[in-house]
Amino acid sequence: MADEPTTAALRRAIKAIEEKSKGLKPPLGPKQPPLEGHRQKGSPQPSEVLAAVSDTCGDSASIRKPSKQIRRRPKASNLKAAMSNDLSEAVESSIEPDSEESARRLLGEVDAAEIEASERAVLRRSALNLLAQREQTAFELKQKLSRRFPEQAPLLDGVIERLQEQDLQDDTRMAEAYVRYRVQRGQGPMKIRSEMMQKGLSGHDIDTAFRRQAPDWGALATAVLQKRFGDVPESARLDQKERAKRSRFLQQRGFHYEHISAAL
Repeated sequence: MADEPTTAALRRAIKAIEEKSKGLKPPLGPKQPPLEGHRQKGSPQPSEVLAAVSDTCGDSASIRKPSKQIRRRPKASNLKAAMSNDLSEAVESSIEPDSEESARRLLGEVDAAEIEASERAVLRRSALNLLAQREQTAFELKQKLSRRFPEQAPLLDGVIERLQEQDLQDDTRMAEAYVRYRVQRGQGPMKIRSEMMQKGLSGHDIDTAFRRQAPDWGALATAVLQKRFGDVPESARLDQKERAKRSRFLQQRGFHYEHISAAL
Protein backbone atom coordinates (compact mmCIF):
# COMPACT_ATOMS: atom_id res chain seq x y z
CA MET A 1 0.00 0.00 0.00
CA ALA A 2 1.29 3.58 -0.86
CA ASP A 3 2.41 5.88 1.97
CA GLU A 4 0.26 8.77 3.28
CA PRO A 5 1.94 11.67 1.32
CA THR A 6 1.43 9.89 -1.96
CA THR A 7 -2.22 9.15 -1.18
CA ALA A 8 -2.86 12.78 -0.20
CA ALA A 9 -1.28 14.08 -3.42
CA LEU A 10 -3.44 11.79 -5.52
CA ARG A 11 -6.56 12.93 -3.74
CA ARG A 12 -5.65 16.59 -4.28
CA ALA A 13 -5.02 16.02 -7.99
CA ILE A 14 -8.31 14.25 -8.53
CA LYS A 15 -10.21 16.95 -6.64
CA ALA A 16 -8.50 19.66 -8.70
CA ILE A 17 -9.60 18.03 -11.94
CA GLU A 18 -13.17 17.75 -10.72
CA GLU A 19 -13.30 21.36 -9.57
CA LYS A 20 -11.70 22.59 -12.82
CA SER A 21 -14.34 20.80 -14.86
CA LYS A 22 -17.04 22.58 -12.80
CA GLY A 23 -15.36 25.97 -13.04
CA LEU A 24 -14.32 26.01 -9.43
CA LYS A 25 -10.94 26.98 -7.98
CA PRO A 26 -8.76 23.90 -7.68
CA PRO A 27 -6.69 23.94 -4.48
CA LEU A 28 -3.43 22.86 -6.08
CA GLY A 29 -1.33 24.82 -3.66
CA PRO A 30 -1.00 28.26 -2.12
CA LYS A 31 1.18 29.75 -4.92
CA GLN A 32 -0.91 28.59 -7.97
CA PRO A 33 -3.17 31.19 -9.74
CA PRO A 34 -6.93 30.77 -9.27
CA LEU A 35 -8.98 29.20 -12.02
CA GLU A 36 -12.08 30.95 -13.34
CA GLY A 37 -15.30 29.59 -14.91
CA HIS A 38 -14.08 28.13 -18.17
CA ARG A 39 -10.68 26.67 -18.70
CA GLN A 40 -8.35 29.46 -19.90
CA LYS A 41 -5.61 29.10 -22.43
CA GLY A 42 -2.44 27.96 -20.87
CA SER A 43 -4.25 26.43 -17.91
CA PRO A 44 -2.81 23.15 -16.81
CA GLN A 45 -4.25 20.09 -18.53
CA PRO A 46 -5.24 16.98 -16.56
CA SER A 47 -2.27 15.17 -18.01
CA GLU A 48 0.00 17.91 -16.75
CA VAL A 49 -1.57 17.62 -13.33
CA LEU A 50 -0.96 13.91 -13.29
CA ALA A 51 2.62 14.48 -14.44
CA ALA A 52 3.11 16.94 -11.61
CA VAL A 53 1.72 14.41 -9.20
CA SER A 54 4.08 11.82 -10.62
CA ASP A 55 7.03 14.16 -10.18
CA THR A 56 5.96 14.93 -6.65
CA CYS A 57 5.40 11.34 -5.66
CA GLY A 58 8.29 9.86 -7.60
CA ASP A 59 8.24 7.16 -10.22
CA SER A 60 4.81 5.66 -10.91
CA ALA A 61 6.19 2.28 -10.02
CA SER A 62 6.59 3.53 -6.47
CA ILE A 63 2.82 3.75 -5.99
CA ARG A 64 2.18 0.24 -7.13
CA LYS A 65 1.24 -2.32 -4.62
CA PRO A 66 4.27 -4.25 -3.47
CA SER A 67 4.39 -7.75 -4.86
CA LYS A 68 3.45 -10.44 -2.44
CA GLN A 69 6.23 -12.64 -1.19
CA ILE A 70 5.52 -16.23 -2.19
CA ARG A 71 5.97 -18.61 0.67
CA ARG A 72 6.80 -22.10 -0.37
CA ARG A 73 5.13 -24.85 1.59
CA PRO A 74 7.60 -27.24 3.13
CA LYS A 75 7.63 -30.77 1.77
CA ALA A 76 5.55 -33.38 3.55
CA SER A 77 8.65 -35.46 4.29
CA ASN A 78 10.33 -32.48 5.97
CA LEU A 79 7.21 -31.77 7.99
CA LYS A 80 6.96 -35.41 9.07
CA ALA A 81 10.62 -35.49 10.08
CA ALA A 82 10.31 -32.24 11.99
CA MET A 83 7.16 -33.44 13.79
CA SER A 84 8.83 -36.74 14.62
CA ASN A 85 11.88 -34.98 16.04
CA ASP A 86 9.72 -32.62 18.06
CA LEU A 87 7.64 -35.53 19.37
CA SER A 88 10.73 -37.53 20.27
CA GLU A 89 12.22 -34.56 22.09
CA ALA A 90 8.95 -33.97 23.93
CA VAL A 91 8.68 -37.60 24.97
CA GLU A 92 12.30 -37.78 26.06
CA SER A 93 11.98 -34.58 28.04
CA SER A 94 8.81 -35.84 29.73
CA ILE A 95 10.32 -39.21 30.74
CA GLU A 96 12.01 -39.21 34.07
CA PRO A 97 15.36 -41.03 34.42
CA ASP A 98 13.83 -43.84 36.47
CA SER A 99 10.95 -44.30 34.02
CA GLU A 100 13.32 -44.33 31.07
CA GLU A 101 15.47 -46.99 32.67
CA SER A 102 12.40 -49.07 33.46
CA ALA A 103 11.18 -48.79 29.88
CA ARG A 104 14.54 -49.90 28.53
CA ARG A 105 14.65 -52.81 30.93
CA LEU A 106 11.10 -53.81 29.96
CA LEU A 107 11.96 -53.70 26.25
CA GLY A 108 15.03 -55.80 26.93
CA GLU A 109 12.97 -58.40 28.79
CA VAL A 110 10.44 -58.57 25.94
CA ASP A 111 13.19 -59.09 23.36
CA ALA A 112 14.83 -61.77 25.52
CA ALA A 113 11.49 -63.59 25.93
CA GLU A 114 10.90 -63.58 22.16
CA ILE A 115 14.38 -64.93 21.48
CA GLU A 116 13.94 -67.67 24.09
CA ALA A 117 10.57 -68.68 22.62
CA SER A 118 12.11 -68.93 19.16
CA GLU A 119 14.99 -71.05 20.45
CA ARG A 120 12.57 -73.36 22.27
CA ALA A 121 10.60 -73.83 19.05
CA VAL A 122 13.78 -74.82 17.18
CA LEU A 123 14.74 -77.32 19.89
CA ARG A 124 11.27 -78.83 19.95
CA ARG A 125 11.20 -79.25 16.17
CA SER A 126 14.59 -80.97 16.19
CA ALA A 127 13.53 -83.27 19.04
CA LEU A 128 10.38 -84.29 17.18
CA ASN A 129 12.44 -85.11 14.10
CA LEU A 130 14.61 -87.47 16.19
CA LEU A 131 11.56 -89.10 17.79
CA ALA A 132 10.03 -89.63 14.36
CA GLN A 133 13.01 -91.79 13.41
CA ARG A 134 12.78 -94.04 16.49
CA GLU A 135 12.06 -93.95 20.21
CA GLN A 136 14.58 -91.84 22.10
CA THR A 137 15.34 -91.60 25.78
CA ALA A 138 15.37 -88.20 27.45
CA PHE A 139 19.11 -88.63 27.96
CA GLU A 140 19.66 -89.33 24.26
CA LEU A 141 17.61 -86.31 23.20
CA LYS A 142 19.49 -84.00 25.55
CA GLN A 143 22.85 -85.40 24.48
CA LYS A 144 22.18 -85.09 20.74
CA LEU A 145 20.54 -81.68 20.88
CA SER A 146 23.19 -80.21 23.18
CA ARG A 147 25.85 -81.19 20.67
CA ARG A 148 23.85 -79.60 17.88
CA PHE A 149 22.72 -76.50 19.82
CA PRO A 150 25.33 -75.90 22.55
CA GLU A 151 24.18 -72.33 23.25
CA GLN A 152 20.59 -73.45 23.93
CA ALA A 153 21.56 -76.33 26.25
CA PRO A 154 19.99 -74.68 29.34
CA LEU A 155 16.57 -74.77 27.63
CA LEU A 156 16.64 -78.49 26.83
CA ASP A 157 15.24 -79.71 30.17
CA GLY A 158 12.14 -77.57 29.75
CA VAL A 159 11.61 -78.65 26.15
CA ILE A 160 11.94 -82.36 27.03
CA GLU A 161 9.62 -82.03 30.03
CA ARG A 162 7.00 -80.51 27.76
CA LEU A 163 7.36 -83.42 25.32
CA GLN A 164 6.90 -85.87 28.21
CA GLU A 165 3.77 -84.05 29.37
CA GLN A 166 2.34 -84.47 25.87
CA ASP A 167 3.31 -88.18 25.86
CA LEU A 168 5.61 -87.62 22.90
CA GLN A 169 8.60 -88.94 24.82
CA ASP A 170 8.47 -91.69 27.46
CA ASP A 171 11.46 -93.55 28.92
CA THR A 172 9.31 -96.48 30.04
CA ARG A 173 7.90 -96.95 26.56
CA MET A 174 11.39 -96.62 25.12
CA ALA A 175 12.71 -99.30 27.51
CA GLU A 176 10.04 -101.80 26.48
CA ALA A 177 10.62 -101.13 22.78
CA TYR A 178 14.35 -101.57 23.20
CA VAL A 179 14.06 -104.90 25.05
CA ARG A 180 11.70 -106.23 22.40
CA TYR A 181 14.00 -105.15 19.59
CA ARG A 182 17.18 -106.60 21.13
CA VAL A 183 15.50 -109.93 21.94
CA GLN A 184 14.52 -110.22 18.31
CA ARG A 185 18.17 -109.67 17.46
CA GLY A 186 19.23 -112.58 19.72
CA GLN A 187 20.79 -110.53 22.53
CA GLY A 188 20.97 -111.78 26.12
CA PRO A 189 19.71 -109.91 29.20
CA MET A 190 23.16 -108.80 30.42
CA LYS A 191 24.05 -107.06 27.18
CA ILE A 192 20.62 -105.52 26.83
CA ARG A 193 20.69 -104.13 30.36
CA SER A 194 24.16 -102.64 29.83
CA GLU A 195 23.11 -100.90 26.62
CA MET A 196 19.96 -99.53 28.23
CA MET A 197 21.95 -98.05 31.08
CA GLN A 198 24.24 -96.33 28.58
CA LYS A 199 21.16 -94.74 27.05
CA GLY A 200 20.33 -93.17 30.38
CA LEU A 201 17.42 -95.40 31.36
CA SER A 202 16.83 -95.90 35.06
CA GLY A 203 16.97 -99.26 36.78
CA HIS A 204 13.25 -99.05 37.47
CA ASP A 205 12.40 -98.59 33.77
CA ILE A 206 14.74 -101.43 32.80
CA ASP A 207 13.27 -103.88 35.34
CA THR A 208 9.75 -102.92 34.30
CA ALA A 209 10.55 -103.53 30.64
CA PHE A 210 12.10 -106.98 31.34
CA ARG A 211 9.12 -107.96 33.47
CA ARG A 212 6.57 -106.92 30.90
CA GLN A 213 8.38 -108.54 27.96
CA ALA A 214 9.28 -111.69 30.00
CA PRO A 215 11.33 -113.50 27.32
CA ASP A 216 12.44 -117.13 27.78
CA TRP A 217 16.19 -116.57 27.89
CA GLY A 218 17.09 -120.28 27.82
CA ALA A 219 15.03 -120.92 24.70
CA LEU A 220 16.46 -117.78 23.13
CA ALA A 221 20.04 -118.98 23.81
CA THR A 222 19.27 -122.37 22.20
CA ALA A 223 17.78 -120.68 19.11
CA VAL A 224 20.81 -118.45 18.79
CA LEU A 225 23.19 -121.44 18.94
CA GLN A 226 21.23 -123.35 16.32
CA LYS A 227 21.21 -120.35 14.01
CA ARG A 228 24.94 -119.90 14.40
CA PHE A 229 26.22 -123.54 14.56
CA GLY A 230 23.30 -125.55 13.26
CA ASP A 231 21.29 -128.34 14.94
CA VAL A 232 23.13 -130.82 17.20
CA PRO A 233 21.66 -134.33 17.46
CA GLU A 234 20.74 -135.34 21.01
CA SER A 235 22.86 -138.48 20.71
CA ALA A 236 25.93 -136.49 19.72
CA ARG A 237 28.26 -135.40 22.43
CA LEU A 238 30.24 -132.16 22.13
CA ASP A 239 33.86 -132.24 23.14
CA GLN A 240 35.26 -129.75 25.66
CA LYS A 241 36.72 -127.46 22.99
CA GLU A 242 33.44 -127.20 21.10
CA ARG A 243 31.47 -126.54 24.24
CA ALA A 244 33.89 -123.77 25.25
CA LYS A 245 33.57 -122.21 21.82
CA ARG A 246 29.79 -122.12 21.98
CA SER A 247 29.84 -120.91 25.55
CA ARG A 248 32.04 -117.92 24.66
CA PHE A 249 29.70 -117.08 21.80
CA LEU A 250 26.67 -116.95 24.11
CA GLN A 251 28.60 -114.94 26.68
CA GLN A 252 29.41 -112.32 24.04
CA ARG A 253 25.72 -112.19 23.28
CA GLY A 254 24.99 -111.31 26.90
CA PHE A 255 23.48 -114.52 28.29
CA HIS A 256 23.86 -115.68 31.88
CA TYR A 257 25.63 -118.94 32.79
CA GLU A 258 22.36 -120.77 33.54
CA HIS A 259 21.03 -119.82 30.11
CA ILE A 260 24.21 -121.14 28.46
CA SER A 261 24.06 -124.43 30.39
CA ALA A 262 20.44 -124.91 29.32
CA ALA A 263 21.34 -124.30 25.71
CA LEU A 264 24.37 -126.69 25.71
